[in-house]
Amino acid sequence: MKPTELPTSARLPLPPGAADVNMFSLYNSVSWQLVIGPPIVLYASTLHASSTVLGLLGALMPLLTVFQIPAAKYLPKYGYRRFVLAGWGTRIFFIAGMAAVPLLTFLSPAIRLWLIVVLLTGFNFVRGVTSGAWMPWMTELIPQPIRGRFLSRDQFFTQAGSILTLVAAALVLWGRHPRPWQFSLIFLISIIGAIASLLYLRRVPDATTPETLRSSGHRVPWMAMLTYRPFLMLIVFNLLYAAAVAGLLVFTTAYLKSQAHMEESWVLWLALLVNVGSLVAAMATTQLVDGRGNRFALAAAMLIFTVVAAGWWAIASGVTHHSVLLVIGLNLLFGVAQSVYTVANSRLQMSVVPLMGRNHFFALYTVIASLGLALSPILWGVALDTFGSGKWGARVQWNRYSMYFALAGLLAVAAMLSIAWLHEGEPKPVRGEVAEVP
Repeated sequence: MKPTELPTSARLPLPPGAADVNMFSLYNSVSWQLVIGPPIVLYASTLHASSTVLGLLGALMPLLTVFQIPAAKYLPKYGYRRFVLAGWGTRIFFIAGMAAVPLLTFLSPAIRLWLIVVLLTGFNFVRGVTSGAWMPWMTELIPQPIRGRFLSRDQFFTQAGSILTLVAAALVLWGRHPRPWQFSLIFLISIIGAIASLLYLRRVPDATTPETLRSSGHRVPWMAMLTYRPFLMLIVFNLLYAAAVAGLLVFTTAYLKSQAHMEESWVLWLALLVNVGSLVAAMATTQLVDGRGNRFALAAAMLIFTVVAAGWWAIASGVTHHSVLLVIGLNLLFGVAQSVYTVANSRLQMSVVPLMGRNHFFALYTVIASLGLALSPILWGVALDTFGSGKWGARVQWNRYSMYFALAGLLAVAAMLSIAWLHEGEPKPVRGEVAEVP
């Protein structure tokens, strides 16, 4: 497979602001990991949330990216940097509200649960409106030859922040029945991470000329974007990926809590291993995507996701016991696959999306892919609740979780096969992109 980057890319310097982006990613992961990651699932579980509600919590972030489409037309007016700063600053107020909810013990669990849902909706709405500026900003800031190295490096910082965060969360929630103040402390740590991330984000230059803003903000008809074959194939692959993978972390967390009866702190320690796997993989992903190309890396990631789904099916069906060692191995593998997918898929986006109408391309891609990520856990959650506690089979037990993991594995195989249709992309000048959409 033809590589898409020059072998000398490792020797090229990173542009000004790249190191600040990495530090922003580290502290930003401290913030979001606590409010949309395993800790929020565990807190919702203590409030007796159903599988449907847990799926909704996992879906809010991708679901509300739909607002990137109407927001894209304002990017040329306000600029990428200003847009992102406004969103990341505003969402701190919603985290503060979440920190107060666990202390409102005079309210019923149902009311506290829906307060969390409302505050998370506000948090993700603000993020959804303003995050549409992120990929165009990074595409302009980071030259083409070093994007693979930058994305791998950024993934490393993100996972390092996530690991530190989940370690802190596991220590805070130590014990079989965590008290309300412990969850409030979790969300307070999230606020501290959000403030620190903003300090580094303010140091990143806008790196966008008026000419680029005008070109990237150029309106392109939706059908022209959707019939641009490299873009369409990227969307198809990501929708299959979402159907297969989007609910795995939510429902493996729920499985360990409800079926394996593990303590919250143990669930967090095991979830932490996903980030450890991603951290380790991030150090080798540059060589993989630069040397073998995006499609090879994505195929490797989907193969690993298939193995992970098969492993969880074996646990849920009773073929093997849910031993801690097996869960450790599956979570490490999931993290490796997630890191490889994230870097290769982001790099592929940057190559496929043309300069003309870039803002609208990125917004449309993000909305469609995110709707897939949002609907997947919701629909899976409804399906799990509908199936209920029914089970049949002796040696191989079919229940709601074993059926879910089996179907997720089959969808991962379908996503892997669709990679053959992806457009690998060719090397382009540092500031040059595809000029027009056919």
